[in-house]
Amino acid sequence: MPDSLSPGAIDLIKVMALLAMMADHFNTLFMRVPGPELYALGRMAFPLFTMIWAVNITRAPARLQTRANRLWVWAVVTQPAFALAFHHHFPWYALNILFVFAGVTQLLAWRAKYAWKGTVTGIVLLTALMYPLWPASYGLQGVLLALGLAVYFDTGITPRQRELAGAVSFAALFSLNGLNHLAAQPFETMMVAILPTLLLPWFALQLAGVLMPAGRERFMPRRFFYAAYIWHLFLFGIAVYLMGL
Repeated sequence: MPDSLSPGAIDLIKVMALLAMMADHFNTLFMRVPGPELYALGRMAFPLFTMIWAVNITRAPARLQTRANRLWVWAVVTQPAFALAFHHHFPWYALNILFVFAGVTQLLAWRAKYAWKGTVTGIVLLTALMYPLWPASYGLQGVLLALGLAVYFDTGITPRQRELAGAVSFAALFSLNGLNHLAAQPFETMMVAILPTLLLPWFALQLAGVLMPAGRERFMPRRFFYAAYIWHLFLFGIAVYLMGL
């Protein structure tokens, strides 16, 4: 369970997720024929980042709006680098993945402050974001995974609510990658997309727990992963532009 891991293990999970994401982006942007192995490896990045995000926001509910504000800033700042890197792959309006976390965190912040009115307003916000999130940032499945895990790791919910949140999270995780191709290419889709999405995050959690047991402190600087996200997109984007890809 991510909420029982040491700070060092959580940092290690972030490193694994970051490397998987960079490998996936390299595969998409620079490989003439994208490799299925790198694609499969990349499937663990978003689930891992989402689990860590969900654990962090439930630990400090009073800071939800502060976290939302920070995520909005990073999402907006990252968008030009994202658009530069993927301008040949996604439409101009496609949003980067940080908008998923910003939007869901904003819903949770409004819900905590304004109860049902905040929840409705947050749902309207996420509905508005859904279309530009579809091309590159998982759309509805990504939002449901984030919401489901945020509820699942909330210590103030009932066992029944946790079961329901777990079911929603699993359904979102199962449908996150390749579901549209499952009927036409069942074996390839299961092996390269769906199973890696389900199994690789679990393996990464187990490995991090073994390598960084209880008591291990953080080893990465704060905000490093936001900076790494934007800078790798910027450098990849410059390379794509110079290479004419």
